[in-house]
Amino acid sequence: MKSCFTISLATLSLAVIVANTAHASEPEFPMPKLTMFSSLGAASVEGKDFDPEAFELELGIKGLVKLDTFKLVYILNADVSDAINSKDTGGADGEADIHVKDAKVVLPTKYGTFVIAPRTASGQLRDLYSNINIFEYNETHSGSVTPSGMAIFNQSSEAQDTLVYITPAFNHTKVTFASISIPEDNGVDSDVFAVRALYDDKTFNIGIGAVQADKTLAGTATENYSRYAMTAGYQFEQFSLGATYEINQETFGTNGDFDAYGVAGRYQLGKGLSLAAGYYDKDSDVDANDNNGVVVQLKKDFSKNVAAWVEAADYDNTADNVAAGINITF
Repeated sequence: MKSCFTISLATLSLAVIVANTAHASEPEFPMPKLTMFSSLGAASVEGKDFDPEAFELELGIKGLVKLDTFKLVYILNADVSDAINSKDTGGADGEADIHVKDAKVVLPTKYGTFVIAPRTASGQLRDLYSNINIFEYNETHSGSVTPSGMAIFNQSSEAQDTLVYITPAFNHTKVTFASISIPEDNGVDSDVFAVRALYDDKTFNIGIGAVQADKTLAGTATENYSRYAMTAGYQFEQFSLGATYEINQETFGTNGDFDAYGVAGRYQLGKGLSLAAGYYDKDSDVDANDNNGVVVQLKKDFSKNVAAWVEAADYDNTADNVAAGINITF
């Protein structure tokens, strides 16, 4: 079933491209936009030395190709923070630690949006976890290592070899289907299948999603792994509040099945200053994997491009920390 979906999606993407370019004139290549997100600072983590770090440093290119009515957006984004930090964590100079986070093309059409992504930041994480993923150092996703090393949720921050279709928005609602291929030689074309629906009118949002990973990814697993997530958020005049709940069933390895949730909010104090707080909880069938924590943050936005922040976290089963940094975005 998932293999049929992957083939159908790839075929449909190709058909849309051909239909839109059949009578195309010479393509237009506007100058691409250079992008950067840097979060540099210092952290004091329980049991470790005080350490200045590059929490994140992403460099990218985003551009547009036009052929008559046909448009194609290309995105390339690399995270070089590991290359910066490698030497002081016992590694070599770090030149090989450049991590490609995004390498994809996006095709917006009147029939919906198609994405072909050998590597991409997770849309599932963006749409279903952004209500509670509001901190800088204390990120809560799995997959790519978070700065704090703490993963309450099992949703990864990235995906690879991905085909995506997003329906046209209707009444502030869109539905996304994604097929992800991981190993190329396990006889399964679509190793992970994901679907999510999101309503967002910029004041209120609510979403639900499901992910299923094929049992062949774990070798000895007898059942497919399933993950479900639900989220809701509301933007008041000066206060935003959100929550996300995640259910994990038939997890691979020794993780055990578990539920996790987070509740987070931010209050605007005025003049670019805001105060945020969040509570996160993970309840596993394996008691040793249980965890919970409280995170607080004070942030100052000097402009849409520059912000300074300080945050502190207290966890039950992860090292507590205090971190501060400066973000620069363009």
